[in-house]
Amino acid sequence: MDICGMCNRESVLQNSHAIPDSVFKKILRSNSGKAIVVPSGGRDPIHYSSDSWDTNLLCSDCESLLNSLYEGYSLRVLRGSVGGVRRHDLGVTFSGIDPCRLASFFISVFWRAANSKHSSYGKVYIPEPWNGEIRDYLLKNTPIPINLVTVQISRLIDRTPKNGFTLRSLKSVVMSPFFRKHKYGKYSFCFVFEGFFVEIFTPGLTYSLRRRAGVILKDKRVLMVPYLDIFDVPEIVDALVKGYGKYLDGDITFKD
Repeated sequence: MDICGMCNRESVLQNSHAIPDSVFKKILRSNSGKAIVVPSGGRDPIHYSSDSWDTNLLCSDCESLLNSLYEGYSLRVLRGSVGGVRRHDLGVTFSGIDPCRLASFFISVFWRAANSKHSSYGKVYIPEPWNGEIRDYLLKNTPIPINLVTVQISRLIDRTPKNGFTLRSLKSVVMSPFFRKHKYGKYSFCFVFEGFFVEIFTPGLTYSLRRRAGVILKDKRVLMVPYLDIFDVPEIVDALVKGYGKYLDGDITFKD
């Protein structure tokens, strides 16, 4: 028997996903069961893959707990089937949401990625005691203090006049998470999925910085998610440039 990464009990571990399996399945269904992977660095070639970045991490009870408490609800919010959604010139406004539940979903993705052994999550890390504290908050379904972890989200768009990425195509982009180092010892970890750019700060943002658009606040049931041009994210641009360079070099394979 192995040890569950969340409840620490001996159990048969499940194939656990950080970025939800349903996100990958949605992409794979539209691409004949495979997705195109463009590595952001190193010597890995461009390739097709059906890998959904899962590893053995949680027992069935903890896996079901996170999925039922956070994942299902939050994906319905992001996909517009729960609460109100209004698109406007500045971004997308979600109303009537449960902000604590939505924030905990993104933090659960962050926590699972940090504790996953899959190479795609190799740059995600949570030091102790924060790793254990976040685990306990998630396990007990308790709101996670915003000064411990702050979540900020943006809706990706491409403002290129012609032949740019459509909103539909941006929803099919999944990148390996990466980190940013900020002043005063703070780090953020960035995820891209479902057409959103998610930045998670630990320790959390200061009070003044929490006023930014897209920051999820526990007492605000209305969330304005600003647009973010994909070409304004240096890490995404770098991945696209390197991927295109590999394409020109003929460094492309088609494998599982």
